[in-house]
Amino acid sequence: MTEVKAMPDSRLLKIDSSAADNTAVALACQALDNGELVVAPTETQYGILARADNTAALEKLFALKGRDRNKPLSVFINKISQLKEYAEMSPASELIADKFLPGPLTLVLKSKKDFGELITREGKTGFRLSASPLIKQILDKIEVPLTATSANFSGSAASESAVSIKEEFGSEIAVYLDGGRLNNPASTVVEVIDDKINFLREGAISKTDILAAIK
Repeated sequence: MTEVKAMPDSRLLKIDSSAADNTAVALACQALDNGELVVAPTETQYGILARADNTAALEKLFALKGRDRNKPLSVFINKISQLKEYAEMSPASELIADKFLPGPLTLVLKSKKDFGELITREGKTGFRLSASPLIKQILDKIEVPLTATSANFSGSAASESAVSIKEEFGSEIAVYLDGGRLNNPASTVVEVIDDKINFLREGAISKTDILAAIK
């Protein structure tokens, strides 16, 4: 990992989210390893990252967003093989994953791994395999799943820029990676349990396209 100096309370760094940025990745990973929160662009909207294995960081994220504890977080993973490692795959979920991942899709599946009550609920976990090169680079370095949740107060509209997000959250976030303005639809959220499909949120990928893929 690229060596970086100690960070101030909060730092905003302009980046090209479509290209490798070792400094940005190193700063993000340093903050995450220290139990801090990071704002980063995905292929859809800005998200708040935290290590999925750090309960204190997850608690801080819930408190910061004012998020209902009955709404578990989803997690970013960085390869299909990890999805199969962490979740029970059915023929339908495999077809959907093969067709739409990496991409703006959250798959809620029976979980082989219990990430704790803030992520895994009733034996199910939501998984995101992002098409963002930046998210993949961070995951490759950090080597653990990270939270996948929008960078806004719960119940509020998603902010389109890292600058406006920093105005909202300030020093509660250690690093803001500014990849420019984002106003893409949120990820589609689909629960697939034993080939039974339940659409929890229709977003960037239409319900029609997903149903067509499994037929």
